[in-house]
Amino acid sequence: MAKIDFTMTDLQATRLGYEEGQDVTLEVLKRAEKAYRVFHDKYSSLKAKLNGLPDIHYYFIAHDTSLEYFYNRAKNMVAHGANDSLDILGCYLEYIDTYNELFDLIKNDFRLPDDK
Repeated sequence: MAKIDFTMTDLQATRLGYEEGQDVTLEVLKRAEKAYRVFHDKYSSLKAKLNGLPDIHYYFIAHDTSLEYFYNRAKNMVAHGANDSLDILGCYLEYIDTYNELFDLIKNDFRLPDDK
């Protein structure tokens, strides 16, 4: 079992506050930026330890990337006056997947399914 300083509270602090079908607004963009920055800062502080745990590191990279992708897509949409939720749906679904995977990993004390 790995000892990683990342808790369920840390993960929950990175929630987007966005729901499928919601229009993409400046408020959505602000929440996405905050979620991305909070997670990215925490992830950056853990990188050295995670480098020694490549299987676990993957989950952090995936979630960081999904948050960044959602944030950048929302920023682009707001800049161009687009707000249709279908234009960000793929980003949101990827975020949900990585959030749930990291949630499960934390819940299992960072033990991977194949760990004994």
